[in-house]
Amino acid sequence: MIEVNVFAGICGFNTRVTGEDRGGYKAGLEIDSECPNWSEVNEILRGRDINVMTELFKDRKTGTLNSQVLEIALTTIPHVSCPVISAVLKTLEVSVGLALPKDATITFKQ
Repeated sequence: MIEVNVFAGICGFNTRVTGEDRGGYKAGLEIDSECPNWSEVNEILRGRDINVMTELFKDRKTGTLNSQVLEIALTTIPHVSCPVISAVLKTLEVSVGLALPKDATITFKQ
């Protein structure tokens, strides 16, 4: 199981994302967030087997992206630059072994 913690920034919300390898590039996802919008995403996705290959890569034949996670997030989360979107996808990627766990940061310089 992989756990990622995100402090989203100016909104002040903390979110914990966990991904569980279910074999065959499928993962389970749990999103525990202070943000009511991310709590809604969790209610929609909780319990599903998520095909991580479909979530992260475009279809080779059509060039389209068929990510249910991204589609649900973009229809539920009013702020599309929310860093939790990236954290959820990265959690899925690491949970099935498609990437190694490594912290990422966004740093603002003024």
